[in-house]
Amino acid sequence: MNEYTLSIVGEDRPGIVAAVTGALLRAGGNVENCRAAILAGSFAMVLAVAVPDDVTGQAIVDLVGPAAADLDLSVDVRPAAPAHHDAGRERCVVTIYGADRPGIVHGAASALAAAAVNITDLSSRLVGDPPIYVLGIEAELPEGMTTTALEHAMRCPELSGLDISVQAESEQLL
Repeated sequence: MNEYTLSIVGEDRPGIVAAVTGALLRAGGNVENCRAAILAGSFAMVLAVAVPDDVTGQAIVDLVGPAAADLDLSVDVRPAAPAHHDAGRERCVVTIYGADRPGIVHGAASALAAAAVNITDLSSRLVGDPPIYVLGIEAELPEGMTTTALEHAMRCPELSGLDISVQAESEQLL
C-alpha cells in the first residue's frame, strides 16, 4: 500500500467529506486518519490515506479532482512522511486560557519548541461572553521531562496573565 496525505480547503458546504472520501474509496483507498474543521467559514480537512500500490498521487488528484472542482476546493496530495513520533514518549495535554490577544499560539508553540516538546494536536477558539481564548495542545514530552517541568517552562512572558495547565494524557478523562 502507498500512503499519502491530502489537504482539502474551500468554502464550507454539505457534502465535502462524502465527495472526497467517495473518490478515495473508488480507488480502493482507506482513510487511516482524518481531521476536519470549519474555520471562519472555510472548511479545512487533512487526511492520511492508504491506497493500493498501483494508485499514484496523480491518480488521487485525478479521482478527487472532479468533486473538488464541483465544490470549489483546493486539493494538495503528497506522499506521507514516515511517522517519527516515539510511541514510548509520555504524552500530555496543555490547556491555556484567558483574555484573547495576539501571540498566544506563537508563545505556546515557542515555549514547547524550546523545551523539545513535539506538538501532536492543537486547537483553539474563542468561547463565552465575554470571549475567553482557549488553546488545547496534545504533545509528546522528551525523555526525562515531567509535566511539572513543562508547566514551569510554559511560564514565559508571552503567556503571562493566562491560566496554563499541563497534565499527563493518562490523567485525562475522555
